[in-house]
Amino acid sequence: MRRLFAFLLSAFLVLGLAPIANAGPELNPDRDSTTFTATGLTQCSENARFQERANSASTPQAIARFERYGQASCGDDGLPHLIVAPTIEPFGAAANRGHEGDVLIPGHIFLYVAGIIGWSGREYLKLSRASKDAADKEIFLDPDILRIALVKGAQWPLEADKEGKSGELRESDNNITVSPR
Repeated sequence: MRRLFAFLLSAFLVLGLAPIANAGPELNPDRDSTTFTATGLTQCSENARFQERANSASTPQAIARFERYGQASCGDDGLPHLIVAPTIEPFGAAANRGHEGDVLIPGHIFLYVAGIIGWSGREYLKLSRASKDAADKEIFLDPDILRIALVKGAQWPLEADKEGKSGELRESDNNITVSPR
């Protein structure tokens, strides 16, 4: 039953079927509406408020930054906005093409690099545990073992899938200590 609940909760969150948290205007009468659509955005090079900010730039770095941001989408405030929309809804991915570099691609790169770091550390500990001086290898890193661990770390999505299917990824319940409380 717990697995079914966990699966359904995950599915609802992934599909975006969870309701959006919105207190509404009756609880926040002094605040503007939080509804936002990407159709209210214009290209920054065509936005008057952005042009005011760009004209006030004095250093070469600031001028170059405003030239780069001229390709982005700006709101009424003249500031560039990232477009992050659900891609699972019908035609959601097609409507926001061209904005993958805002969040989607850097997010995937971050997750991959974080996975490499974690998986390499895990592999290094597993490989060093097999040697006779395992405690020393945790303090003084062995380059040969480290190289093997980094290569396996770069393949972590495939390794995690393989170990997940074989049951090797998780520790058995008998080896997990539980508090007697």
